[in-house]
Amino acid sequence: MVFKLKRGYMFLAVCAAVALAGALKLGVAVYQASAVLEPVQLPVVMYHQITKNPARAGQYCVMLSELENDLKYIKDKGYNTVDLEQLTAYVYDGEPLPDNPIMLTFDDGYETVYSYLLPLLEKYDMCAVASVVGAYTDMFTQLNDHTLSYSYMDWDEVSELAAGDRIEIQSHSYDLHKLNNGGRNGAKKVSGESVHEYSAFLNLDLGKMQTLMEENTGYKPCAFTYPYGCYSKESKDILKSMGFKAALVCEERINYIDTENTDWIYRIGRFNRPHGVGAAEFFSRMNVK
Repeated sequence: MVFKLKRGYMFLAVCAAVALAGALKLGVAVYQASAVLEPVQLPVVMYHQITKNPARAGQYCVMLSELENDLKYIKDKGYNTVDLEQLTAYVYDGEPLPDNPIMLTFDDGYETVYSYLLPLLEKYDMCAVASVVGAYTDMFTQLNDHTLSYSYMDWDEVSELAAGDRIEIQSHSYDLHKLNNGGRNGAKKVSGESVHEYSAFLNLDLGKMQTLMEENTGYKPCAFTYPYGCYSKESKDILKSMGFKAALVCEERINYIDTENTDWIYRIGRFNRPHGVGAAEFFSRMNVK
């Protein structure tokens, strides 16, 4: 059986078909746009000391074997390590970032970063970020003490790493790695301190570290790692005024890369890596699985 449509009805049917096709195309375009704009996750791991002695391992000290297992795990899962120069170049300048980015950070500047971490990064073709305390680097440069259970890198080692492409050096302050230091915790503003006084304080210490880095390595850090993760609401604007493009804290959360609103990049969250937890269990906390 064949149905015949009057000319007016035929015209309406054609219009409806065109409208439906347009809606479908629009729906596909919206879906594709939403897929493109889906935020990129950035898990960040926080390490401190590395040891070969099980008796020394703990909350802030991992076994060398645990560290290597971590690197194997994230490589097997298809993740790509990035540093802060890469991250800031992506956020501010639109430079490409690899798929499945992950960041490995090492605080305080222990010499095991140079002696233990560097060979592993070369072995697995990865990179990491080491945040150095200038006062510790000065001290161990003078002491010439390379006892790996407690030593910090000297300026020669820091300079060598800064010139390479495996371990990026960032600032952990010159001498703010202290708690209750005259009422101040790390780089946090103290009670009763004016914004002007707080800014002058940070500029004095962080500025000294920037100068020492340039003098000793020819490199100027682009990011600041808050000692003990302590910061204040005024900290971000002061760091910006000093030329820092990012900052690391100690709050455990997965970061979502946003190139429009960049406030998050001055409070990059990190997961502390303790001893005694398997790689799969630890990384599942940050959805790396």
